[in-house]
Formats: sequence, structure tokens, C-alpha cells
Amino acid sequence: MRTYAKQLLLLLLLIGIVATVRLSGLSGYLTSASLTEHRSLLEQAVTGHYVLSVLLYILLYILTALAVPAALIITVVGGVLFHTFPGVMYATIGATTGGVLAFLLSRYILGNWLQARYDAQFSRFNRELKQYGHLYLMAARLIPVFPFFLVSYLCGLTGLSLRTFTWATAAGIFPACLVYTFAGSQVGSISSPNDLVSPRLLLSFILLAFLALLPMMSKKLRGWRKAITTTNADKNKRGGS
Repeated sequence: MRTYAKQLLLLLLLIGIVATVRLSGLSGYLTSASLTEHRSLLEQAVTGHYVLSVLLYILLYILTALAVPAALIITVVGGVLFHTFPGVMYATIGATTGGVLAFLLSRYILGNWLQARYDAQFSRFNRELKQYGHLYLMAARLIPVFPFFLVSYLCGLTGLSLRTFTWATAAGIFPACLVYTFAGSQVGSISSPNDLVSPRLLLSFILLAFLALLPMMSKKLRGWRKAITTTNADKNKRGGS
């Protein structure tokens, strides 16, 4: 009974966080137009209160990682306000922390129950995740078409370990964070975040994701060839006898 009570409390907490963020109108401020309009004011705040600005930026990133599909513009803001290398560190910390919180909420609300209830059905899938889960997650993080918070919540429903989720998330988002914070540090104004997501850049991230999965695909291919060779050899032996 206590377990169900904790799950209910966590579910209410998650609903409360999402509802608060949505109803606060935060997403309305996370736009290129708002950034351009308030850029000078934000830069003055960073200059006068740097540490507080960093903490608020990381907190804002955590909230977006939980409930708002605005990771791209937030990352660009980090480049505008903090420049490339500090910005990419703050963005990575905020995104990873928010992702971990989403992962844990999903796991304790529903993930653990699903894994216990359907242990036999998930056994093969979990073995696959244990061996290659970090590669799948890094590939999903590298391709910006997958909503950040959705990937985190879905991972919480699987048997992926928290340790693997944390480091694979940080490693997977770092290239995109680096690109977009650098873009933010270079632009004078941003007409639209879509200008930053060019087909060439998207193709580059897809290629990185493919390279991340290449060792796994190569190993599976060798396994399939070995299995086919063994099967054919067994057939030849039976045919010869």
C-alpha cells in the first residue's frame, strides 16, 4: 500500500510540475523573438549576477527537460549569454539533470511495476539494453528530431540502468550542445531556431548516430553470419549422412 501511495504522490508531483510549467506561459518566453527582444536585459543580468544567472539557467533547462520541448532555443541562449565553452557545460549539466529526474519519475511511477509485471516478456529486450542500451540512447540523443523529455520518460520504463542512462545522455547531447551554444555565441540575432537546424546539420547528427550504432550493428552482423554458417554446416552434415 505504501508503494502505491508513493507512486501516486510522484505521479501527482509530475503532473503538478508539467501543469505549472505549461500554465506559467514559460514556453511563450522560450522563443527566438523573446530572446532577441530581451537580450540586452539578460546580458546585463549575467554581468551583474553571474552565479545566480548560471543557477537560474540550469534550473530553467531542468524544467524544459521535464516538460517543454524547447531544448534547442535554451541551448542557443546559453551560447548567447555565457559563450561557447561555459554555455555548453551549463547546458549539458541542466539537460542531464533534467533527463535523470524525468527518468527516475517515470521509473518509480510506472517503470518498476511494468518490469516486475512483465518480467518474462521484457527479458530479451532487457538483455539487449544491457549490452547495447548506451548505444541506442546516444543515437537517440544525437538526432534532435526525438523530443528530449519523451526519450527520458520512455527510458524510465525500460530496464536500462540509471548509471548508463546518465553518462550516455551526457555523451549523446554534448555534440548538439556544442554546436548550438557556438551558434548562439556567434549570432547577432536569431530570426528563427529553424535557421539553426539546417538539413546538412541534421544529416551530420544522423551520421554521428549511425557511427555510434556501427559497432553494435557489426557485432550483430557477425553473429547472424555465424548462425547462418552453422545452420548450413548442420544441413550439409545431415545431407551427407
